[in-house]
Amino acid sequence: MSEVAAAGKIPRPVLRGRHEKHLFKGLGLALTAGTVAGSLWAYYGIYKTHIWWMNWWSNFDHEARHHRIAENEDVFYKKWEYWWRTGTWVGNGFVVPPELPEGTAYANHPRLIRKE
Repeated sequence: MSEVAAAGKIPRPVLRGRHEKHLFKGLGLALTAGTVAGSLWAYYGIYKTHIWWMNWWSNFDHEARHHRIAENEDVFYKKWEYWWRTGTWVGNGFVVPPELPEGTAYANHPRLIRKE
């Protein structure tokens, strides 16, 4: 029987010297990188994006958009119906499609802006 076994002690690994240094260096590097990355993400990903989003929506003219949609909605649905029946999309913008043949059953689409 060996002296260690006779003494009833089992030697445990101990962090000393370069092993300890490498562990602390790795932990320090990981914590530093995490802190820098977290700070950058918080600043640019949360703060700056929130400011940009807030400025964009506060400058958005909701009333003008509402009126523009209400004016152009009939034309859009005529274009949609023409495309559905013929397979041809008629231009972008305020381009009124040709009339469909007499007796065509038009779909009753739900509207974005309610008509009074």
